[in-house]
Amino acid sequence: MKNLNPTLWRTCKMLAGTTRIHLLRALHDHPGKCVTELGRVVDIGESAASQDLRRIQSRGLLQAERHGVRLIYRMAADPQVASAAPLLKAIQSALATFPPKRDVEMAAIATGLAHERRIRMVRHLLEEPLPLSELHLAVGIPTHPFRVHLRTLQASGFVQTIHQKIHLAVPPHPLARALIRLIRQGAAR
Repeated sequence: MKNLNPTLWRTCKMLAGTTRIHLLRALHDHPGKCVTELGRVVDIGESAASQDLRRIQSRGLLQAERHGVRLIYRMAADPQVASAAPLLKAIQSALATFPPKRDVEMAAIATGLAHERRIRMVRHLLEEPLPLSELHLAVGIPTHPFRVHLRTLQASGFVQTIHQKIHLAVPPHPLARALIRLIRQGAAR
């Protein structure tokens, strides 16, 4: 099985931070604000806001424009990052559809796929549900880390046990659906 580009799990790791999700909400609800103003909206300092906005930008989800001394970020997908456009579309859909109190769901979903081993487990489950022992053997992860990763996938809603088999489950959220589509595309190569 070919390895999925690690960019996806690293992007998920970045999205697992609730402050970064709050910054995305602030960008969505208050377009055109500078770094300092966005920091105030999410109640963090300018330095922390700048650092987190750069992290989001590094994953291809934001573009920065300088307006005099002010740096303005806007949501825009970097065309050089293959996963950016579908992920940004899903994030924007969630921000437009759900109230701010549900933004933490995106961090929880991203946490589920914020490790390459969990993506490997999902790739196997895309093919078919597997008994626990077969999934463990298929992914080749030592027992303790395997169980930790499985619990994380369960907590984020990506897997469930039905009739002693582990099944892939896709949480009913635009971000979860986009992530699974991206994994499917990577698994098909």
